[in-house]
Amino acid sequence: MVWTTRTNPAAPRAGRAAALLCTAGLLAACGGGGGDAAAGGGDDPIQFWGWVPGLEEQVAQWNAENPDDPVEFHRMTGDDGKKVEAAVDAGAGPDIVQLSTHDLPDYVINDRVQPITEFVADTEDLYTPSSWQSVTLAGEVYGVPQGSGPTAMMYRTDLFEKHGIAVPTTWDEYEQAAAALHAADPNVYIAGFSPSEIGQWTQDVSQAGGTYFDIEGEAWSVQVDSPESRRVAERWQRLVDAGLVKTTQMWTPEYWASVNAGEIATITYAAWFPVQLQENVAEQAGLWRVAPQPTYDGTPVAGDSGGAADVVLAGADDLEGAAEFLTWINSDPEQVEQLISVGGIFPTALVGFESEALAEELPYFGGQRIYDVFRQAAEVVPPTWTDGPANGQVDADITDGFGAVANGSTTFAQVLADADAAATERLTGMGLDVVDPS
Repeated sequence: MVWTTRTNPAAPRAGRAAALLCTAGLLAACGGGGGDAAAGGGDDPIQFWGWVPGLEEQVAQWNAENPDDPVEFHRMTGDDGKKVEAAVDAGAGPDIVQLSTHDLPDYVINDRVQPITEFVADTEDLYTPSSWQSVTLAGEVYGVPQGSGPTAMMYRTDLFEKHGIAVPTTWDEYEQAAAALHAADPNVYIAGFSPSEIGQWTQDVSQAGGTYFDIEGEAWSVQVDSPESRRVAERWQRLVDAGLVKTTQMWTPEYWASVNAGEIATITYAAWFPVQLQENVAEQAGLWRVAPQPTYDGTPVAGDSGGAADVVLAGADDLEGAAEFLTWINSDPEQVEQLISVGGIFPTALVGFESEALAEELPYFGGQRIYDVFRQAAEVVPPTWTDGPANGQVDADITDGFGAVANGSTTFAQVLADADAAATERLTGMGLDVVDPS
């Protein structure tokens, strides 16, 4: 479809969102914003930007069934994300955009999104608690969750069986298995340590019930260096110090060479990673299985590396129509099936867990229905993670520090302390209210 922007600089901005966060002290600058956007304005089509495969067909179906409420779709590529920011700031952005949930707080702070709480509040039970938390800030809902990254552990059955080592179910067992595997074969490591792969860090902190940020009363609370994060850091430090993980940057030829050589026995990552194994380690078909992410005490709980949501941008003048379309595309059983089977996402809508696509027995994994494991993981992700301002810079600070951990010049604990201090200084410099974690 041809994309056409709505060029109406006088369209209402996110006045109610700004008012809420000004009251809460969560915005740096609080001026006089516009009033509420109209619930059901104009005859122009709703403009929708996204990147998931197959959205064109879904929009076409919506339009056929709802000719009086049309949607026009634009496929995002390249630097379209930055184009969205510039267009919204100029009052000429689309109405709806697919967005990483990690970026949502910055969109709220910069008045680029509008809350749709009144139109979607009664749909919360359609989604996993953690995904709903990802689109909620200071009690307002800014979008509809679309995809998530629940975590499980992929492992080489043959390596564990060869050395008579049980597949770990707890983190204590994981460290014991790491030592046993490496003692049995010095070329085998329980896992890789990829300093630049932030998702493998955030998923562990998420599982532990931690977060980067929280909102306390009328201020932001920086929690990068939380007890939950430190617990994860201590485990990784022990593994690195003992030489039980192989330092290798994920996605590089060297990384895949290590996996293909049988040097890495487990990979703990999100539901989208099994496809990467099948494509890059094809000769190990039948040797891999998927198990729940190890836990601290055996109680089922899993992490999440992050997901995406569809949000309504500032300038949109039909919030009710936008919310109705987004609820349909992200929770209607037929549409969720399409998002899974064609779009390749892991669903946030609970109805998606009954998808036939997630019930497939995969030959690569010995006929295992691996998405049963990821589905169960999605149901037990703690709804505690809160992204905050300049979230990406926190990621950069941590991964830069992890590079120094890899060469032995610092520790995980010091990286957390430094990143926490930098985040606190950054938010304060932005004029945001910041309090010490309670």
